[in-house]
Amino acid sequence: MVSIHPDLFQILRGYASLVPPNRLQLPAHPQTQIIHDFLVDQILLNGHFQKYPPSPEYQRSFWKWIISQLEQRMANDSEMEVDSRIYDHYMELLTSSTGAGATPGLTGQRPPSQAYVTHFWRLDQENGLPNAVDLDDYQTTTLLESRTMIESGTTGLRTWLASFILAQYLILNPVLVRRKRILELGAGVGFLGSVVASLQLLERPSDGPSPGTLRMSDINDAVLSRCNDNVNLPCNLSSSHPDMSCCFLDWSAALDTDGIAPLTSLLNDEIDADLIVGADIVFDPDLIPPLVAVLRLALQVNSRPRSALIALTTRNPTTMEKFTDAVRDSGLILGKVEFQEDIMFMESLERGGDANSGVNIFRISSKLQ
Repeated sequence: MVSIHPDLFQILRGYASLVPPNRLQLPAHPQTQIIHDFLVDQILLNGHFQKYPPSPEYQRSFWKWIISQLEQRMANDSEMEVDSRIYDHYMELLTSSTGAGATPGLTGQRPPSQAYVTHFWRLDQENGLPNAVDLDDYQTTTLLESRTMIESGTTGLRTWLASFILAQYLILNPVLVRRKRILELGAGVGFLGSVVASLQLLERPSDGPSPGTLRMSDINDAVLSRCNDNVNLPCNLSSSHPDMSCCFLDWSAALDTDGIAPLTSLLNDEIDADLIVGADIVFDPDLIPPLVAVLRLALQVNSRPRSALIALTTRNPTTMEKFTDAVRDSGLILGKVEFQEDIMFMESLERGGDANSGVNIFRISSKLQ
């Protein structure tokens, strides 16, 4: 069991999820030596971060900030000094930032690199602030992500805000995925899928039946490959799921007379989902007709209830209105889901202000449930 001060846990979470240092704060109350030793033992020498490291760019920024903070606190104590391993690591990062691969015209700096991002979360939410955080109480989900908005012509190589909000909702309501057949639309790098797979395993009794099934779909081969790699990282609980896979799914087939039959077979015979999930998948009005057509096919009246949970960030109110109108016009039933405003995933702080601002979760079904 590893227990750490709650404020230091915030630093650990921030580093793991690449929260900018200017949004982090070293606590004032633990002794400087305790903070220093935590930084060495739980971050610098952490085996997980050595195997799945944040980007060099982020590490340079983080350790530059840490060194400055520690030197200020130790300035009046001649018996304390910063561990040389922190300086050595920072110097290695500085050395690696220039040279071959640097971007011309950018003072020798390399372009933003892909990075491992680790998210901490737990099933049972504590009331109030604990005196100490037991790391064994937390699950982690680690992903290799792009640090740019668009890479290789797709936005699917990083995790977006609505995915965190929908993941939080499912973590707080795990019965929604327990022993269910789940289809994810627009799976991206696999964050939401990895959380769902982990929830299914955590909610399965040790001697119980199958945890359920999970199919993560997307249209981009590079995204599907990254998704498959991420959910199967050995550090992720999802890697031990017995019935989880990625699949190609082209929504436009739902509007194609030649494609609708095989798509219907895939959705209703092979996947046969109890619950469809998707996050930030309506960023272009042109995606609305095929998406709604897919939802209609997948939510056809069946012997058991089926529904979809779609989390969307309102970037353009007109686009959001077009989506909700299209869902209702298709004969599907749409309702807005109330969800907690608490921040479970710390990287939401990058947005500033209300981390949940502009995100809605919609429940969609073919009939009242």
